Amino acid sequence: MKSPVNKKVGMVAILDALGAATYGDKEIQLFLESRQRVLNLLGKKIEGMSERIDRSELLIFTFNDTILIVYQTGGSEVRMGEIDTFFVLLRKFLCDSLAQGILFRGSVAIGSFFADNKSNTVMGQAVTDAAAWYEKADWMGIQATPRASMIIDRWIAASNSHKAHLFFDYSVPLKEGKTIATKAVNWPRVFCIPSMSPFPDAVNPREKVLELLSNHSVPLGTERKFFNTLAFFDESEKKFRLEKKAKKILRSR
Repeated sequence: MKSPVNKKVGMVAILDALGAATYGDKEIQLFLESRQRVLNLLGKKIEGMSERIDRSELLIFTFNDTILIVYQTGGSEVRMGEIDTFFVLLRKFLCDSLAQGILFRGSVAIGSFFADNKSNTVMGQAVTDAAAWYEKADWMGIQATPRASMIIDRWIAASNSHKAHLFFDYSVPLKEGKTIATKAVNWPRVFCIPSMSPFPDAVNPREKVLELLSNHSVPLGTERKFFNTLAFFDESEKKFRLEKKAKKILRSR
């Protein structure tokens, strides 16, 4: 029997909106409007990266408060340049979502899958991998699955490259109080660079992120998500300051 959809190789990100399950009618309407603005901004970003990615290679599926972003790379395996491109888009999505009042958390997987927009179908190895991890983290953010992290490490080892501006190794906090060492999307970096930030006039990036996070209610039992998110921001900002200092020293020699 012939399959109705073709098998692809690429990356799959599964993201869900924190707290959306308890939204009332007004909150649902605001969420849908904000989500559409975020997706529109993502579409503009993709258009601006036309030399790196074809819009037809990216599929977006929405299911209630969950979004799947699927990148069909076309080759027999996913390569480092394609990983970089996808993480640029995920970083953009997270920052714009935070700016629009939505907190997303999720996971990104690398592998094979079947995807078809017409039938709203997406399933397969990479989808299963991402689905196993997207709700595990206790924060706002996106982490690579363990398998995806190993694939990324393989390419980094092969190219001897460093991608800290897009992602870096981090002990991601899980809901059961444990952590997992994996690659995490470096969304805070965007807020530290005015030309990239959704708020270019913000003098203090940390203060702005605190404002955005504190706009949300923090019911008892959910506070760790917010503190863990802020801790990740602080770690990213620390790395950014150290990189700037190192570059300044090199220029002065």
